[in-house]
Amino acid sequence: MESISKTPIKRDLAEAIVGDAFGAVTVQAFDELRDGWFNAAYAITLADGRRVVLKVAPPPSVEILSYERDIIRAEVEALRLVRAHTKAPVPEVLWFDDTCGHANSPLFLMTFVPGVSLLAARAEIDEARQAMIDRDLGRHLRAINGIRGGHFGRLASSAPRHASWRDAFTELWSGLLDDGRRKAVDLPVPYDAVFEAFEAAAPACDDVAEPVLVYWDLWDGNVLVDPVTAKLAGMLDLERALWADPLMESQFAPHELRPELLAAYGPIDRDSSSARCRRAAYTLYLHVVMAIEGAYRQYPDDFIGDWARSQLAADVDAVHATV
Repeated sequence: MESISKTPIKRDLAEAIVGDAFGAVTVQAFDELRDGWFNAAYAITLADGRRVVLKVAPPPSVEILSYERDIIRAEVEALRLVRAHTKAPVPEVLWFDDTCGHANSPLFLMTFVPGVSLLAARAEIDEARQAMIDRDLGRHLRAINGIRGGHFGRLASSAPRHASWRDAFTELWSGLLDDGRRKAVDLPVPYDAVFEAFEAAAPACDDVAEPVLVYWDLWDGNVLVDPVTAKLAGMLDLERALWADPLMESQFAPHELRPELLAAYGPIDRDSSSARCRRAAYTLYLHVVMAIEGAYRQYPDDFIGDWARSQLAADVDAVHATV
């Protein structure tokens, strides 16, 4: 996806970055990975046969959403945590540079994960193999949500640390509404009405006692499968991971429920009044993110934002219906 948040990198600069990271090694191939929506990413093949991915944060001159500040650092931390504590097939961070000496932006190199996007491949995969993938995703997501943190909030080291989930979630949604107002994004529901819905849901957040690692962006576009066997090959883009309520995972959203994934994930409260209220608030939050971010990214076609905006009135009503 074309976006102004992507930092352009030329091959000669990529070669300099690789040289700093790995020493004297020749770059044989260098290609941009265009499927991402935020950070720039490039696939690099080295002369010794290794394949790596270079990921670069947005240029400092580009405005970003509040929760996106330093999320490349959050992704590096999340990848390291997941690899240390689970068997989830996420890339390994090989080198991280936050000096901004190469591109005026932090960047890192990670292992290349071969495969095709599940978003593109799911329709071609038979139901039995889809179920196998969903079960694997459910098990891995449960393991990721089993990683405990010492505070609530975003993973970036520069982010505030909160003692309660209510405070952390309030930081997220209040910052998001400020982002929308700053760009004068026109929502089909008044900002005050969205604010009131989040305020109504805030007391339910007090029922979340323990911060766990939440992936938050695990959707078919961030899942890779083997094109031959259709087995799960990789889970990508943990940049939005945070210490939060596991019910915030999109797999528990009404439009994302997959029985095989839920069964493999195991027990989680989705039916209590508190859980239904929080889940409705998380759906509203996600759709507000999608409705606003296009104004910052300047996508050539904001079809995602258009769809999200069409959901907001029902989302606000859904929150109030659970309170």
